[in-house]
Amino acid sequence: MPAVYHFRSSALPWIVIAALLLLLAVIILILQRGNRVARLFCLMIALVAVWFGGFAAMFCCADPSAAALWGRVGLAGVALLPAAIYDFTATALRIHAARGKVIAGIWAVAAMFAALTLLTGGVVARVALHPWGFYPVAGPLAYTFVAAFAVALGAHLVEYYRAWSAEPDRLRKRRLRNLMIAFAIVYLGAIDFGPMFGSTLRPIGYVPVVAFVLFASRAIRRHRLRPVSAARAAREILETMADALFVLDGAGKIRVVNGAVRAIFGYPELEIVGKPLVALLDPSDEGILSFDAVRDREHVFRHRDAHRFEVSLSISPLREGEALAGAVVIARDIRARKRAEEQLRQSNRELEDFAYVASHDLQEPLRKIQAFGDRLRARYAGALTAEGADYVERMQRAAGRMQTLINDLLTFSRITTKGQPFVPVDLGAVAREVVHDLEMRIHDSGGEVVVGELPTVEADPLQMRQMLQNLVGNALKFHRPGVAPHVELSAVIDDNTARVCIADNGIGFEEKHANRIFTMFERLHSRQTYEGTGIGLAICRKIAERHGGEIAATSRPGQGSLFTVTLPVQQSEGEERHA
Repeated sequence: MPAVYHFRSSALPWIVIAALLLLLAVIILILQRGNRVARLFCLMIALVAVWFGGFAAMFCCADPSAAALWGRVGLAGVALLPAAIYDFTATALRIHAARGKVIAGIWAVAAMFAALTLLTGGVVARVALHPWGFYPVAGPLAYTFVAAFAVALGAHLVEYYRAWSAEPDRLRKRRLRNLMIAFAIVYLGAIDFGPMFGSTLRPIGYVPVVAFVLFASRAIRRHRLRPVSAARAAREILETMADALFVLDGAGKIRVVNGAVRAIFGYPELEIVGKPLVALLDPSDEGILSFDAVRDREHVFRHRDAHRFEVSLSISPLREGEALAGAVVIARDIRARKRAEEQLRQSNRELEDFAYVASHDLQEPLRKIQAFGDRLRARYAGALTAEGADYVERMQRAAGRMQTLINDLLTFSRITTKGQPFVPVDLGAVAREVVHDLEMRIHDSGGEVVVGELPTVEADPLQMRQMLQNLVGNALKFHRPGVAPHVELSAVIDDNTARVCIADNGIGFEEKHANRIFTMFERLHSRQTYEGTGIGLAICRKIAERHGGEIAATSRPGQGSLFTVTLPVQQSEGEERHA
């Protein structure tokens, strides 16, 4: 049977205020839906609207069971209110990241009490009839509920007090004071818990709530719902920066920080403001912090938990006429970069160790195999059978292939570890030298290599020669049977980029292999068909990458290939000149 409701005048202010609160929440949400502070403020007043709406329905209800249900709905909204208020406070004070676990804990406790209020009789045992209508009677968990409610609200006021006491700016200090007053006013609404525990006082919690909404919405309207200004936009940008930002006064003390300071240095804003930046330096750092304009200067700082870490500082002094007013300091966490550099150094050391082994320990046995093979052929050729001579020949060829493989691996490993400084290199002159070196192969194949106009680029001359020799050599090697190889070298300059093209009329390959051919030891043909180690093109790619460029290939079977090497004409200012 549906519950019966009779309008009571005692419910009127609760109904009106609940409707006005919901309307206010909708308006704020429409105007500032992208602002987390505004969204949390909307959540707070929406929960108050749930409280008031539930109690208004309870007052008008003539059925005790239905009245108890509405009372539980209203108090479930009250249960969630402290979590929303604390979350709002932490966000407004920009300590949300620092208080993340506390916020999650308060929300968890609030959700638990809301569930217990709605689903059990632990908080609301029943309802009792009063002159203003039905009202909840406290259950066995009601005292714990009220205690948790008070602790959460007290923690929120403590956060505001700490922020207020540490704030040097008088205008912001006044705003924080006003918010503390507003919340202190609204907490007077807790007087409505009295009738649950036997008090005969009429519930008037809506009075301090209305005063709070009027007081707080004025501040929200003035400071949160104002049009986006350059100063406000700048503040939002600073808060989204990954780098830590400090604004120092003329004495070198920290006056303004952004949210990244907490993430990088571990200090909350309230704890770090007012300290000199130099106090954060690790004692091992021998650098001098000054207000001179600097960029990307490395220093060692000490984290709040006492561990050392490296930071790259950029400093811009602030002046008022001739006087130094302070400085803006941007601190970039370079720990990940330092780890990557150390890994690269370790990798280079391992490559150097390999290079030493390859150039000494591995080649020495090969030289002996080749030397003794030569002696066998020279001294005992007459004593060897045809089969024995074939074995010696195979051994010599295998040793020769191993020698070539080791030399290619050595070349590959030394591209970065033994590279030369970048200097202007005339690629046309280098290409002509390569053609001269390959003259016998060109003659034997009946081919032709045409060198067009090539640019001068900043590069390692020996590596440019190695790359062009590998590419031209491949073009001569992979020619079609019965067709003389024809190779053309040309280039196109586009701003600071040179595209060097090596085109041939050889056997070509399928486009699906265009990336695979630059991988170490990858071969598209058997060793019996075309000799080689499968490292030449990998060397070319590594050389191009070391120079800040890249290499790509296009081809069709039987229609030749086009290799394009893209290189910067001039290396950037910070480019490493040595490997």
